[in-house]
Order: sequence, then structure tokens, then C-alpha cells
Amino acid sequence: MNSYYHAHIEEIIEHNKDTKSFILDTDLKADPGQFVMAWLPGFDEKPFSLSGKNMVTVKKVGPFTEKLFEKSRGYLDIRGPYGNGFPNIGMNTAIGGGSGIASLISLLSMDEPSATSLTGFVLAGKTKSDLIFLEQIIKTFESSYITDHSSKNVIAVTEEGSYGTKGLVTDAVIPEAEHNYYICGPEPMMENVAEKLISQGIDSKKIYLSIERYMKCGIGICGNCSFSGYRVCTDGPIFRYDKIQDLPHFNKLKRTRTGELIKFNNIYK
Repeated sequence: MNSYYHAHIEEIIEHNKDTKSFILDTDLKADPGQFVMAWLPGFDEKPFSLSGKNMVTVKKVGPFTEKLFEKSRGYLDIRGPYGNGFPNIGMNTAIGGGSGIASLISLLSMDEPSATSLTGFVLAGKTKSDLIFLEQIIKTFESSYITDHSSKNVIAVTEEGSYGTKGLVTDAVIPEAEHNYYICGPEPMMENVAEKLISQGIDSKKIYLSIERYMKCGIGICGNCSFSGYRVCTDGPIFRYDKIQDLPHFNKLKRTRTGELIKFNNIYK
């Protein structure tokens, strides 16, 4: 979908004071992990990962999202979906930090039972309120959709210990996947989780990360999302870990709105 779709906002779900999901009136025909460009006419346009066939989940982090949060109903202009999603094969484990959980919930909300399924889901945040979609994930694992697994395969981690394991996501016992591991969250977190998995004997070719960079066009023209030779909008946003783990930009450098390369805040503690 390269032209805009004038999508009606049918429902808004408030997960916490900084995170909302916008449910639209159309099936966007996307694969889990893909993204759309959302446009507020006269203001700006931004990329958002899809958290369902007709849903985007947004964290308030700047002027655009603040403007979007002012909506109670109305319309949102959407183009896409764009990019490459998660591999649609086998039984996998999802590991999400904060708003990164939203991209991974699409593995459950978009799939047919015969397609990609999950053996486990790890959610991490500072507090319980950051564990968005927690109840939905638990219910899905307890339903007949995943017949051989239960909520024991849903692992929650909070930094201050208000729910689940106290600590960082790397402190969690990650449920074993039959095929792949899908990770979404802050880049320092993703690198640390990937390296933990490798230290446990997991092949880096079975680890997939959702990479985020500043996007303007979303279709590979502007180059603002350049990532060590890749364009995140068309080559990603989902990358196999062995392809990016040694790149000079990974968890080190990113571009600003003007294209300037700046150092990444790679502190994870």
C-alpha cells in the first residue's frame, strides 16, 4: 500500500500513561514485524510497528506522539505495510522489552494456528505497567491456540520487582525455542539478550532482532535509516543477528533527523 489509507480509529486502548494502542477499521494485510507510516496532515509522519492486523501501539516520546495522544477518535492516515517481518516458521520464543512487546504481540494476534507459534514469551519493563499486553499473552498461552504450553512459559521481569522476576531481562530464564528467538526492545537490551543466548549455545542464525532507526520515507529512498550499508526500512526492520552483530553501527551509531551520525546510548545496567 503506497498510497494513504484514511483509517478510522475505532477504539483506543490505554496501557499506561505513556502507551496507547489505536485500533483501526481495516486489516492492513501485514506480516508480524512489519511497520506502517502514520501521517497527521499538516504536522508530521512517523513509522510504527504493527501490533495486530489493524492496530498500532504507540509510546509517547515526542511532539508527534503527543499530538497523536490528543485524539479520542477520528482518522489516521496510513501507508504501508513496509519492510520484512519475522520468519513465518516453526515454534519460537519472543523476548520483548517495554514498548518492544508491541511488535512481538503481532506474532499472536496476526497468525493463523497453522503458522508461526510461540513456545514462550518473555516480557520486561521497569514496572508492571510497562508489561503491555501481559494479560492477553497469558490468556493466549492458556487457550487451545497453543495446546502444549501454559502460562508457565510466559516470563515477566520488572526492574523494581513489582511483578515476576526482579531485575533485567537477561536475569530471566528464557523458554527454549524449537526454531528461532525473536527480540524487540532497546538496542542495548537486544544485544545483551542475543549474547546471552549465544553463550548458552544458541546459533546466532536463529536469533532475530527488530532494529529501529529514524525513518522519513519508509521505502528506501531518503537513506536516513542507513545502518552500516543496510536500509532499515527495506532491508529490515527484522534482521538475523549474525548479519548485524559485528556491524559498526549496531548499538554504536545512529542518524538524527538531519542524517548526522551520533553515538548510541549503549549503557545497559
